[in-house]
Amino acid sequence: MSRRNWKFGKSVRVKRQLLLLAVTAAVFEGVNWYDRARAEAQDASGPPIEYDHLSNEKNEPYGSRGGIPQRPEEKCAVRQFSDVRDCLVRVEQEKDIPDLRKIDWQRMTSTANIRVCMFRIFASYGTPEKAVMWLKAQGLTTTGPTDGTYAFKPTVNVSGRHAPTEDGLLYVSGSRITARLAAKLIYSETFAASWDENGILTTTSHSQSSE
Repeated sequence: MSRRNWKFGKSVRVKRQLLLLAVTAAVFEGVNWYDRARAEAQDASGPPIEYDHLSNEKNEPYGSRGGIPQRPEEKCAVRQFSDVRDCLVRVEQEKDIPDLRKIDWQRMTSTANIRVCMFRIFASYGTPEKAVMWLKAQGLTTTGPTDGTYAFKPTVNVSGRHAPTEDGLLYVSGSRITARLAAKLIYSETFAASWDENGILTTTSHSQSSE
């Protein structure tokens, strides 16, 4: 091998190594950013919110508008979070009186997961007013309780939202690597719930919009 070819080959290897280091650094930077964002998202502020009871699947089956879960991801979420304690960070799971504000956002990796956990948490609180308090504790801008209708029947609705493109947070995401990019594209992330005229929690929802 000529001296020129040897130098050229060495230069290519060095460039490849530098490129690999740059990609690795970018990946770790994305993971670290995601961890920081999710840690901020789960930081509940203020005193604990008193709950009525601790909800579970046996006593209050998860559903939406009276319908039972049909999609595989919903059925999986119901099994994974069969008790409200399952939705909380580990230290709260072990307490006699857990703080239901301390949801484990690291495990809220899908819309199905957060819908089931909001159902468990809001059913435990028992009122729309306390659900609003919970949403505020998560750092969300809230609306409600407000009166509405569904299928010609009265409802009470609450919601909380934030703007990922502004605050850099993504509360629900299935991938650590893509969370950073998604937070720059999604301008609105919304969490909502409805109760019927008898004060029974009927549905929870989560949505992200990039339009």
